[in-house]
Amino acid sequence: MQIYKITIRFLNYIGTPLHSDTIFGHFCWIYRYIYGEKRLKEDILKNYETSPNIIFSCGFPSGYLPRPVLAPVSLKELENLIKDEPFLKRLEILKEIKKIKFLPIKTLENLHKNLSEINIIKSLLKEKKNSPSVRPFTMPHNSICRLSGRVQEFYHMDYMIYENKEPYFDIDIYLKTNIIVEKKIRAAFEVLGSYGFGKDKSLGAGHFKLLDVKKVSFPQEGNAVMSLSYFVPDNGLKDGYYSLLTKFGKLGGHYAITEIPFKNPLILMEPGSVFKIETIKDYYGVAIKNIHARMKIKHQTYLFPYFVRLLEEKHVS
Repeated sequence: MQIYKITIRFLNYIGTPLHSDTIFGHFCWIYRYIYGEKRLKEDILKNYETSPNIIFSCGFPSGYLPRPVLAPVSLKELENLIKDEPFLKRLEILKEIKKIKFLPIKTLENLHKNLSEINIIKSLLKEKKNSPSVRPFTMPHNSICRLSGRVQEFYHMDYMIYENKEPYFDIDIYLKTNIIVEKKIRAAFEVLGSYGFGKDKSLGAGHFKLLDVKKVSFPQEGNAVMSLSYFVPDNGLKDGYYSLLTKFGKLGGHYAITEIPFKNPLILMEPGSVFKIETIKDYYGVAIKNIHARMKIKHQTYLFPYFVRLLEEKHVS
């Protein structure tokens, strides 16, 4: 499957996290509105539970990927790395390192053949770069009584933005496909940028500009795989390290205004989860059926792989 990197620039804050399954849903609806329901079923939804034609990663700060979830480093090893620093300074350094959620792609490229938590920490101490982070914030709103013209209710809504030095923030989304051509990918994301991503599109949230779509490649060798998407594991994934999220999904497009717009709760493994593997494949994971009470809704739960070679981890004492 060919990998494409889609770079977008958000023009404002966003109200919905850039999860891989949410991006997949938005793309499907836009694809349907542009090319019709028949093309959607033929190009994307056909046999999706057994052999998907398209898989999305989550959206990451441009130039970064998720930090791998790995076995923790012993306190003794950590102290040896920064033993020359005063005690309080050591605590501050370790606290800052623990907060880092994204790693530069170049760092992962340098470490993917000998990946371990201790090597990641050594690299972070050497580079001393500020990693982008997601900053949640609340925005006040009010509702107006149409009879009196006065404020009827005052409330707050949650939004988020990726913190960076620039006044804007760019996002990279990765896509694997064996059927969708670049022209259609570009067209769909241009329309999606105007339409808006996630909630409160009519208030200006989630609108973006498409900057670039280009073919890229990732390492295709290793004894383990790091996920770039939310997923449900299959038997091809062996021992690993992971974090979990309980997803309460919602239907999109014109299905969002149906009688039952909410999907069934779903427990997913998060991006950055790392599992040992025996064979290299285009994707891992399984598709979950019956995600919605009444409709045959498709939901992306495949693992978008970034292959690495794990070093043998020592047991933490």
